[in-house]
Amino acid sequence: MKTESAFDLPELLNVLGTHLTQGSLYQCIQVSKPWNATFLPHLWRTFTEEHIEYSVWGQKLTAAIQTQTHLSHELEWFKDVYRRHAKYIRHLTINTPTMLDACLEGAFAPSRLSILPEYVSTGSSGTTTTVLATTVVAAVVDDATTDVDVGGSLLTNLESLTVNVVRHAVLTYFPVSRATGGFSEFNSFSTNPFGASSNNTNNTNNSDATTDHTATPPYDREQRFVKACQRLILNNPRLRTLSSSYSEKILEGLQQASSQQARHGSDNAALKSLKHVSYSSGDILVPKLLPSSVTSLRLWSEFGLRSYPHTTLGLAPNVHERLESLEVIYVESCVHLTVLLAQAPYLKTLVVNSFAFNYGVPFGNPIAPSPAIENIPWPLSRVTVLKCQQSRGAFVNKLGFDGFLKSFPMLVEYRDDTWYPDIAAQLVEHCPLLEIIRIRTDAMGARGKPPPRALRAPIDDSVSSLLSSLSRLRVLDIPYESIKAETMLESPWVCLDLEEFWCQIAEVPFLTDEEEQQVQEICQREAGAIGPDQEYIRTDEEDEVMELSEICVSTRKSIFTQLSKLTSLKFLSLSPDFRIGDHLFDHGLVASHVYKSEGDGRSYIRYDDVLSDTLYFRLDNGLDQLASLTKLEYLSFESMDHRMEITDIEWFASHLPRLREMRGLVTENHVGMEPDPKNDALIALIRRLRPDVVQKQTFGGYFSNAPQTTASRFSPKTRSTTRAFRFRGSRPTNN
Repeated sequence: MKTESAFDLPELLNVLGTHLTQGSLYQCIQVSKPWNATFLPHLWRTFTEEHIEYSVWGQKLTAAIQTQTHLSHELEWFKDVYRRHAKYIRHLTINTPTMLDACLEGAFAPSRLSILPEYVSTGSSGTTTTVLATTVVAAVVDDATTDVDVGGSLLTNLESLTVNVVRHAVLTYFPVSRATGGFSEFNSFSTNPFGASSNNTNNTNNSDATTDHTATPPYDREQRFVKACQRLILNNPRLRTLSSSYSEKILEGLQQASSQQARHGSDNAALKSLKHVSYSSGDILVPKLLPSSVTSLRLWSEFGLRSYPHTTLGLAPNVHERLESLEVIYVESCVHLTVLLAQAPYLKTLVVNSFAFNYGVPFGNPIAPSPAIENIPWPLSRVTVLKCQQSRGAFVNKLGFDGFLKSFPMLVEYRDDTWYPDIAAQLVEHCPLLEIIRIRTDAMGARGKPPPRALRAPIDDSVSSLLSSLSRLRVLDIPYESIKAETMLESPWVCLDLEEFWCQIAEVPFLTDEEEQQVQEICQREAGAIGPDQEYIRTDEEDEVMELSEICVSTRKSIFTQLSKLTSLKFLSLSPDFRIGDHLFDHGLVASHVYKSEGDGRSYIRYDDVLSDTLYFRLDNGLDQLASLTKLEYLSFESMDHRMEITDIEWFASHLPRLREMRGLVTENHVGMEPDPKNDALIALIRRLRPDVVQKQTFGGYFSNAPQTTASRFSPKTRSTTRAFRFRGSRPTNN
C-alpha cells in the first residue's frame, strides 16, 4: 500500500468521508503505522470532541483528566495523539482544554506548576533549583494579566474554531494545590469568571507568599484559558470562524493587543481574517469591540433575555458597515430594530430567534406602551434574507408588531418554523421581490408536526394569494398548509418560474364509494342500450351523480393544467407524508383501528391515512399534462388516494426523464397493514420499468408508544421497524 498521500485512494475516501468518529479513532490509532501515515492526514481535517460523554474516546479522556494528579501518563497519552496530528486539523471543536494544553506548549505551565507538591524542582540542562510551589504560583500570577501570549502553536492551519468549554470544565482540568498538601478540583477562592479582583498581587506581597499560603491569591485558570485561545488565534492567520462563549473576552484582548501593535507599526493578521463570529452575550445589540473584518455575527445568550432601554434610541450607535449577516436573540420592538439596522446599515441577512418582548416591557407585563413609542414607524432596511422562529414567540401575536414586515421591502427569502395566515398578507403587501418561502417545522420542538388534516375539515387558504401575487416566487415550501381547489381555479398563478412546490391541494370534489358504484352502473346501462327505442333515460338523482362525476374530472384536469405550466419545476410535493401520527398509537392500539379481514380472517391495523379530496394520478383525470415537467426530479403524493392503474405507471415510465425519487406508492413501514397485492404489483412494475427512480416512504409520526407485544402480532419485522419509527422521516438532502 502506498503511504505518501491519502488522495491516492479516492474510492476509499468516498467511503470513509471527511470526518472520523471518536469511536473509530480510538481503534485507528492502534493499527499499523502505514495506515496512520496514509489516512490520518485526511481524516483529521475535521476534529470534534462533541458528545464526549457518549464515545469511548471521550469516556477515557474524562477518566484521564479526573486521575491526572496521580496518573499523569494517561492524560499525556491523549495529548501526544493530539500533538502528532495537530498540523492536519482545519476545523476544530473542543469541549475540554486538552487540545490547547497539548498544542500550545507552555501556555498552561503555571497551572501545571500549581498542582505540583509543596516543593518542586525546576531547571534544565542538568541544573536543578528547589523552590516552594506557592512561590512559583505567585511569580506567574502577574503573567495572567499581561498582554496576549505570543508563543507558538502546533495548530497553525485552522479555518474554523468552536470552543464549547464551560467554566466548570476549565476549573476541573487544572486542580489547585490546597494548603494542606492535598488537591482540589474546584476553585475555592473566587467566583469571578475571569479573576478581575484576584490578580492584584504586587511585588510587596510576593515575598510574603513564600511563608503564608493563605496570602497568595489563586492562579486564575479561566483567564489563562482565555489567553490560550487568544494565542491559538494569533497562530492561525487563516482562521475565518470563531464560535465560543468566551468570544467576547477573547476578542477584547486581541483588540487591545492589536491597538498596541498598531502604535508600533505592526499588524494583527488574525483579526483581519475573521469573518464569522458567534458571541455569548446578554446584550441584544452588536458588540462594540467586534473586529471590522467580521461579516457574519451570531448573538446568543446563556442567561435568558434582557429588557432593552429605549433611552438609547437617540444615542449614536457603533456602526459596522461590513456586517452582512446578523443573528439576534430576539427583536423587541421597532425601536430595537431601528438601532440594529443603524449598527449594520448594509445588513443582508437577519435571523430572529424570538419575539419575546413588547416595547421594552417584559412579556406578560400589563403596562401599556407609551404613545411616543407607539407612533415610531418601522425602519426600512436592505435585508434580503429573513429567518424567524415564531414558535418561540410570534410577531403576529405581539403588541406593536402589526407591520413588522414593512421593514423588509427588498426581501428575497423568508424562512420560519411556524406559519400564520397573517404572514401571507404581509408578504404580499410589503415584499414584492420575494423568491423563496420556506416553513420548516422543527421535528423535535414543542410544536412538532401539525396534526394531520381531516377529510372535509375547513381550510384557511392563505397560500393562494402568494401564488397569484408574487411573480418572482421560485420556492414555495409550506408542506402542511393547503390550497383550496376552488380558489386555485379562480385565481391563476403568476409565479410560472417555480422550481419547488411543497404544499397540499385540497377540497377537490370527489365521489364516495357508493356514488362511484352508481356511476359505473349508469354507464353500463347506457352502453347496453342500442337504438333510439332502447335509449336509457336517467332519473334526476342519476343526473346529479353524473354531473358531480364530470365536475370531479374537469376540476382535476384544470389543476393538472395549472401544474403543467410550471415547466421549471424540480420538486413537486402535493402531500408531505402519511397522515398517521401520535394519535394512532398514543395509548396502544384502539379497538376502532383494528379489524378482521374478510379475505384471510386475520386482524390488521386500519391506518386511514389517505384522503380522497385530492388529485388522482390517472390519465383520464389529466395526468398526461404533466409531461411538460421535463425537469422534475422529486415527486411526492403521500396521503393522497392516487388511484393509479397499470397504464398510469407505464406513463410514468416513459415520461419525466429526470425523475429520481417518488414517494406515495410504498407503505412498507406500516406495521400490521393488510397486504395489498394490487399496490405491490404497481411498485414492482415501476421499479422494473424505471429502476433509476427510487421509491421511498416518509413516516410522519412517532411510534415510540406502540407496545411491542401488540405490534408483534401483526408483523414479523416489528423489532427492526419499530426502532426506525422513533425518528421522523427526512426530506431530500439537497433541499
